[in-house]
Amino acid sequence: MKKITLSLIALLAFTASFGQSYTTGTVALTTGYSAKIDVESTLVTLTLVGPSAGYLGLGFGVSNMINNGDCVIYAGAAGIGADILTDRTFNNNTSTPSVDAGGATAQNWTVTANTVTGSVRTLVATRARVSSGDFTFPFNAGALTLAWSFGSSNTLVYHGGNRGSVVANATLGADQFELNSFIMYPNPALDVVSITLPNGINEATVKIYDMLGKVVANQIITSNANAITTSNLASGSYMVVLRTEYGNATKTLLVN
Repeated sequence: MKKITLSLIALLAFTASFGQSYTTGTVALTTGYSAKIDVESTLVTLTLVGPSAGYLGLGFGVSNMINNGDCVIYAGAAGIGADILTDRTFNNNTSTPSVDAGGATAQNWTVTANTVTGSVRTLVATRARVSSGDFTFPFNAGALTLAWSFGSSNTLVYHGGNRGSVVANATLGADQFELNSFIMYPNPALDVVSITLPNGINEATVKIYDMLGKVVANQIITSNANAITTSNLASGSYMVVLRTEYGNATKTLLVN
């Protein structure tokens, strides 16, 4: 019994619990300008891809420059600071959004990457999901309205008509899934057991262990080919470990 218990503990050590995340995926704002927002429980990651010779602006939860709407603008104009992303607030539809009051303490975005390839800039920044005075990114799947604008130079002036809005749909991130979120059926099994992979996972390795920790089945499954033969297994209880590039999950299988 002690040996069996230790084997089970070793098997459980293979598993990892992953929290959920949500993503808009890459959202095309206009030709040559896109945004991507990834939301975790405490952190938001923003990726902007646009013209390198110009400013890039994005507003959250608004479809236009409505008063008090939250936005960020990347620009390198004199008096603004070179190559920085500023946290701002819309004033109205015809004036430049104001830098959030409070100095550096009100600047909540941190740029983690700023690269230029040819005429394309890729900017990555992070911020707390819940930030005082800023838009709170919802931690769930759903619609997120984005207002965007850009200019032809790093001088931050009125957008001149280069603006618009889009509704992005946030979905469960494919890079994370909840422990044991895969479906295994039938259970108990007789001749075959099938496994439905979590959303966003297209391939996995399935290993089945007996109560002594011996691998009795080892198979790669996909979302389309997910059946595993169990007719060659003796009746009893088995540990099924699902292994993916994103993590592992475990369930118990009974074979009749």
